[in-house]
Amino acid sequence: MAFSPSTLNNAGGLARPIGGLVSRRLFRCIALSCLLAPALAASQAAGQSVLDEARQLIAGNRTAEAYRLLARHEAGLAGQPLYDYLYGVAALDAGHAGDAITALERVLVNDPASPSARLELGRAYYESGDRAAAERQFRALLAANPPAPIRDTATAYLRAMEAAPARASGWSGGFEFGSGYDSNANASTDDETFLGVALDPDSVETSSPFLQLGGWLDHSLPVGQGSQLATRARAGQRWNTDASFVNQTTVSLDTTLRVGSGPTVFSIGGGGYYGLLDGDAHHWGASVDVALSHDFGDGWRTTGMLRAGTLRYDDQFSSLSVMEVDQELAALSLQRAVEAGYFGMTVFAGTDDPRESGSAYANDRLGVQLQAGSQNASGLGAQFQFGYQEVDYDATPGFFGTDRSDDVWYAAVAGELRDWPVAGMQLVPRIALYKNDSNIALYQYDRIELGLTLRRSFR
Repeated sequence: MAFSPSTLNNAGGLARPIGGLVSRRLFRCIALSCLLAPALAASQAAGQSVLDEARQLIAGNRTAEAYRLLARHEAGLAGQPLYDYLYGVAALDAGHAGDAITALERVLVNDPASPSARLELGRAYYESGDRAAAERQFRALLAANPPAPIRDTATAYLRAMEAAPARASGWSGGFEFGSGYDSNANASTDDETFLGVALDPDSVETSSPFLQLGGWLDHSLPVGQGSQLATRARAGQRWNTDASFVNQTTVSLDTTLRVGSGPTVFSIGGGGYYGLLDGDAHHWGASVDVALSHDFGDGWRTTGMLRAGTLRYDDQFSSLSVMEVDQELAALSLQRAVEAGYFGMTVFAGTDDPRESGSAYANDRLGVQLQAGSQNASGLGAQFQFGYQEVDYDATPGFFGTDRSDDVWYAAVAGELRDWPVAGMQLVPRIALYKNDSNIALYQYDRIELGLTLRRSFR
């Protein structure tokens, strides 16, 4: 008998699949009798009576007693696959998800193909609140075609996680503080002249240290059966100590309605932002998005998105009115969750249509972005992004009598250390590289940005 996909709320407010003890004992019996059978011989030399007693306690649903028994023998038995599995199971059911994660990861180091250990590890991540890590374990498990009871349980957990956001309601938020160095804070050419004319110093590459401060506030609200309205407000400030003329302040508000609890989800949303440059009102933008995502199993998900937006500049920057555009964008992404993290790719195409007649800023763009990330139980993580886009400006008379064409490259690597320097905080080091190759020298530049951010989230 497999777990039912029905759900209930535990003390922590998380929805979990439920089923009788028969279900749980069934797949654990498979693990102990079959999948971990080689570990029995290895454990004969030490602590066999302890392991036998722990198995009896777990079989009798006396997991708290099993946890205390096994904890007393951790120094001598940790590293034996059967001990680690039993300890992980007992710790998880006794409410010690952190200990369970540590023990079950040791099992998978010795036996990466163990479906029962991976299932319990996914449950442990789920109970600890790390939904992303839990999803990676469950999807990796399904990709390995495990026995039916284990497959059904993993599937039920995934369905519960897909449905949980639609039921969740409330406020969350956070703040962050960072500093770093930008080799080209104003994203400009390093040439001091163009066509024999001296450029304004503010239009020439300027490096600068920077400080930044930001915060966000999120709200989620159930809307009918299986739908959710999610809203985020965000504000940020960046100070460039040696290039104050490009100090930036931004505020934004976005809201999205998601319909469906999986495997197919439709969403529609809109939002806008307002930006200040060195304390003066500078520009604003708004957009509307529609998207459709679908899970194909084995960790694969694809998402299609269409966006229509606009960009405007404040009246006091009247010279920039030629850059005001209406924008259209289409994107298609494919991503897979695996045991160690995730990887994926997004392709996109878009157009900018100037509002002002005679503007040279009409363009078509085509690009691709690759992304990947991972995180382990100790809180160490890493993310990688690489992107390229070709932007062809097609308006007459062009730029200085030339049809401008840009190749834009971007790469970034970021790390993450959770619960450092204190519990609840995240330390995020990051390095990003930008390169804009253009057939017009005025728009060609390189940029390197190094940053270190402290982040705190709350509910």
